[in-house]
Amino acid sequence: MKSQHPPTRRTRRFLTQESESEEQVSRLAATEGWSKVLDAPTKRFSSDPRRISWEMAPGILFNYVSDRKLHTSYVVITSTESVDLNQYESVLVGSGLAVCTDASILESIAEAATPEERGRALVRAGIGAPLLPDNRYSRAFISAVRDASPDVRKNGLMGIGYAEWEPFRELLDAVAQQDSNAQVRSLAKRMATAFAEAGIGEE
Repeated sequence: MKSQHPPTRRTRRFLTQESESEEQVSRLAATEGWSKVLDAPTKRFSSDPRRISWEMAPGILFNYVSDRKLHTSYVVITSTESVDLNQYESVLVGSGLAVCTDASILESIAEAATPEERGRALVRAGIGAPLLPDNRYSRAFISAVRDASPDVRKNGLMGIGYAEWEPFRELLDAVAQQDSNAQVRSLAKRMATAFAEAGIGEE
């Protein structure tokens, strides 16, 4: 069963580097003359992320998200219209905004000193992964779901969920049936269900 909601097209999520990323993004929007259409501040006792959106063009939104729970901030361009977002992404790429490279994202996984650090890096990698499957990221996620630590395996699954890559559908089904930890199996099952509802991996 596929989702009944209108599909939202998006660019890659670009992880931001600097602690002042909100100010940098706001300056970029002001320079480009984009109109702010959403400003949702972080509530004191809420885990909801900080969100700001600007309209780049009719139906094209430039979004900034800062999620304290995931220790992650990123920018992404979205649209519910069937349009090519490449031209809008090129504005972002050429803006000079400090964003994380693939190398730095993957290095943070390899250099993690603790399961907690590795888990956080895996989730960030899923959020910032390319739109199309990339073997470097795939190897990191597959290694994670085979890790001895159930927490690392769960975070590997979270990364897979954020990446939304079709080839991982079969892996999610396998983990849901075979993992030794009930919480890991349950999370894999929920991820597989989410993929199915979104039509990911469906013919």
